[in-house]
Amino acid sequence: MSRPGRPRVESFPDSPYAQELRTGFPRLHFAPDTEAEFERSHLRNARSRVRAWHSAVLAVLLFAILPGVLKATSGDPAGMFSAAWTSMNLGLLLAIVVAVTVCRAVLALIAWSPWFERLYPRVSFPLVSVCHGFWAFACGVEILGAHPEYIAPLVADAFAAFFFSGLLFRQAAVVTLVAASGFIVGGLYHSGSFAPMMAFGAHLFINMGLAAIAGYAHERSVRSQFLEHGVLSEMAARDGLTGLKNRRAFDEHLAMVWQQALRDRRSIGILMIDVDEFKHFNDCYGHQSGDRALQRIAEEVDAVSRRPLDLAARYGGEELAVILYDLPREHVIDIAQRLQERIQALGIEHRGSAAGVVTVSIGVAIVHPNLHRSPGGALQLADEALYGAKHAGRNRIHVLSSEFDARATDVLRAVRF
Repeated sequence: MSRPGRPRVESFPDSPYAQELRTGFPRLHFAPDTEAEFERSHLRNARSRVRAWHSAVLAVLLFAILPGVLKATSGDPAGMFSAAWTSMNLGLLLAIVVAVTVCRAVLALIAWSPWFERLYPRVSFPLVSVCHGFWAFACGVEILGAHPEYIAPLVADAFAAFFFSGLLFRQAAVVTLVAASGFIVGGLYHSGSFAPMMAFGAHLFINMGLAAIAGYAHERSVRSQFLEHGVLSEMAARDGLTGLKNRRAFDEHLAMVWQQALRDRRSIGILMIDVDEFKHFNDCYGHQSGDRALQRIAEEVDAVSRRPLDLAARYGGEELAVILYDLPREHVIDIAQRLQERIQALGIEHRGSAAGVVTVSIGVAIVHPNLHRSPGGALQLADEALYGAKHAGRNRIHVLSSEFDARATDVLRAVRF
């Protein structure tokens, strides 16, 4: 039994979200398409934290640390770092602080820019690694020198890598390892031996381990919520009886591919499919038999819409619909013909049909979107084609003839193919 509030992943076995939930994503990674969608979602949700973290650290660097180091390197005894950083060459310290400040500035600017989702995934991992590695080196020198309290910012950085950087667990774990390496190199730079850093190193690495455990648990929770939301969205967009997309999802998808076809100058094929004499079938065999017949027909309809921009839907009652993106006219017609034959070949008994089995009528509209047409007009064409198929005797297809393809109006007549 599923826990309350959690979608049943058995509902739509073909859903990529349900498949990932069943496997439990042990490697903390999804299939490529789902992973890419998750990364975009994760980045959008983490943006406010990313902005706050990089901006706060940049402010400290610009208004406290960098001015102090500059004063110290110029020989100003009032410089806050002339006494504070006693164990490190100030020229090297200045180079590290400048490098970290530049990296943080780039990260903060991107976090506040309109190109965040496009640029941040490309630069965040290397730049955050540089920041944490160099800063851990500088702090490592001082921790083993005169200021052991500098271990505190390293612990904070470990947790920030997992919760505030916008990085996924694997990347954050690598950043933490880079920081640990920086600490070790800094300790060796100061003392030339591993022995002095053992106590501080143990404390730091325990906290880094705790940060990693918390980060792993957090990402598993975030990924689970993403998948559950995906399953719920799939359920909301599906017809409960046939498993096909519902009317709302169909309309939204048609509007989306219409814009893409308009931009790319591609065609859209629409099949409107109606089960012949279905009311008579229900009256004769019962509604449960009618439901089973629709389910079997829906399986055949769904099989012709396997490409990413194709879609099959239950448009209403016994009427189904298919969107076929960017296919040659002959291919669309061939799909309609084969679909009609496959449904008749199911051999679902129907004594009220002239064929003795359940058949369908299919209206086909093939449209090249332009500024004078609309998705609603394309549906009107497909409806008119379906009306022509039924008016001509059912169990056949009607499509728009080639002479109508160049017309711009939404109201066209369908002729028999």
